Amino acid sequence: MTAVQSSFEISALPDPPERVGGTRLELNHLFYGPSDVLVARKPGASMDEVAGAIRLAMRERPGRPHGLITDLVVDDELRKSGLPEQLIAAAEARLKERGAEKIDAVTVDGKGWASYFFRAGFWSSRRMVVLTWDLEDRNRVDRTDAFRIEQVDKPDPEQLARFIVGSYQPYFRWWKETREDQRWDRVDLQPEDEPGDGAPGVPGGSSGLGGRSAKGRSAEFMERAADLVRKAGHDAPQTFFLAYKGDELVAMCDAKDAPEGQDTFEWCVLVSRHEGGKGIGSTLLDYALEWLRQRGRRYAEYTSTSGLDDYDPLIYLSTVATGAQMRGEFLNLVKNRL
Repeated sequence: MTAVQSSFEISALPDPPERVGGTRLELNHLFYGPSDVLVARKPGASMDEVAGAIRLAMRERPGRPHGLITDLVVDDELRKSGLPEQLIAAAEARLKERGAEKIDAVTVDGKGWASYFFRAGFWSSRRMVVLTWDLEDRNRVDRTDAFRIEQVDKPDPEQLARFIVGSYQPYFRWWKETREDQRWDRVDLQPEDEPGDGAPGVPGGSSGLGGRSAKGRSAEFMERAADLVRKAGHDAPQTFFLAYKGDELVAMCDAKDAPEGQDTFEWCVLVSRHEGGKGIGSTLLDYALEWLRQRGRRYAEYTSTSGLDDYDPLIYLSTVATGAQMRGEFLNLVKNRL
């Protein structure tokens, strides 16, 4: 067993990599930045002898001050030295100095890093799964012809927003989290299920979001979704495949020819609750992947949020029907009593 090191010298990296200098979308689908990187050295070590590091940032435009800790790494022989805990404490202290009232932590799942955050008072809230498709070597999909499918680069923002907000999503989606945030003690509840909204088995009372009604929150979700639809294609070529049953929009999938390393879907597959299991999701995803392939891409990628004990149905759809591979799994942990 490695002897416990009484202390390490922890300081901010003076010249962090350029990619952490601005605001960025993190794996939990929220924007933070710019980031600071803290590095740890053994007492007396040279500047080049780094024993561990961690990254921290504040969330962009939250309703309440909200920080992020991520990218924790230490030398393997120092994992039991107390260094991981010291790096987390140092990052948390800096975020508290900036007024953070809540901190999210993102860490690789299954590698033992989460245990250090648990000991620091964090708790697991959700999982993120990075999916990757090899567009030249993927499963053949038998496309259904039971629906009318249209490809549209500029769909009607209000119509599509109504469908997006109302479609079936069993797990966290960013457009279901208000700018003031969901109740931080119950991230398992969607906003429409919160106290005061008449959800079955939930006692009445205030909404827990500044007294705003479910109707008011739904309007905010709608506007956020509609605004993103309006901006589709501004930063990278993007298209939408829409499925109709008669005149009713029942499913959608977008595709985005984003720069390498970024998600190639903004929304990916969304299906009406009453049309699930009929092959329309895999059909639309097949259209989207083929559009990306025809644009010359070799790979497509999407980060899906999911539950802690079960995957989002989109993950099963992607892996089983269209041959996606799980490239990485990550945990989002929360600390809201600082």
